[in-house]
Amino acid sequence: MDNKTRIFLGSSIEGLEVAKYVKKYFENENEFDCSIWNDDIFDYNENVLDILLTTINSFDYGIMIATKDDNLESRDETFKSIRDNIVFEFGLFLGSLGKSRSFLLREKGAKLPSDLLGLTIPDFEQGGGLESVASLNNRLNHIKKSIQNKNHLGELGLLPSTALAIGYYHNFVQLVAEFLYSKETIEITGTEFKEFELNVIIPKDLDANVKKRAILYFRKNDLKQIPLKCSNRNFPVYVTFDKENENKLSLYDMPTTLDGIDKCIELYMRKGHLGKTQAQQLLEERELRNFTQTLRNLVQNDAFARDIVKITQEI
Repeated sequence: MDNKTRIFLGSSIEGLEVAKYVKKYFENENEFDCSIWNDDIFDYNENVLDILLTTINSFDYGIMIATKDDNLESRDETFKSIRDNIVFEFGLFLGSLGKSRSFLLREKGAKLPSDLLGLTIPDFEQGGGLESVASLNNRLNHIKKSIQNKNHLGELGLLPSTALAIGYYHNFVQLVAEFLYSKETIEITGTEFKEFELNVIIPKDLDANVKKRAILYFRKNDLKQIPLKCSNRNFPVYVTFDKENENKLSLYDMPTTLDGIDKCIELYMRKGHLGKTQAQQLLEERELRNFTQTLRNLVQNDAFARDIVKITQEI
């Protein structure tokens, strides 16, 4: 799983220099992966609108760069206006990702449609080397910090990763953590344990059935399945014993509910072929990344779970 935040950068041809600078600015930090509209995103003989509609959700954020490209006459006045396709693409990202994940970066003085006037739109000025344009770099720094803050939140979206993470946490992780904390000791195969650890293993991708993958992982690591009864339910969990600490019991689980993400993505993309397109692969990575972050947030906000649960990625 690629853990980098993916950002789409839209611009006109005239604004391409600014888009390239924005890409360089963000990719100086290893946590971002930016794609400009001309980075081979659009396939030959494909409808641009259809490609945009299916690939938008493979990105975590969109930044549209609105430069003063056109002359516009309105009510007997002439204005410098942004290109129509930038407004259109910004609208697509607003509708798909929401306004908290869609940014419009406007060159100062460029006229916007009246429907956007209620939004706080960051302005910048052009002139000289872009590295020295304080207004542009200040706006980019603000957007970067906003994105970094949002990356620590799990947000509901069109696809189900956040809802699945919440369900998995409340229906399994939280119940097991509370059960373990309620017990001073647990006896398994004649051995008493006083310390406990629940390890949630996140698959590195969704390229195979997660249930089968979990079984292979547990067998490979010589883990034993036991029934764990809590809240009047039996949970099948896998365990191993800490050889350095005989009092510690380590429990393992892989969230098989993740299979639902794969199925939803196939329906969303109207898949009619074998194998996976790059867009599908990127969308799976985004949802897997969001599932993991949402689960981490839930665990960190629960005193019992925070002390017992460890979330790690499959190697």
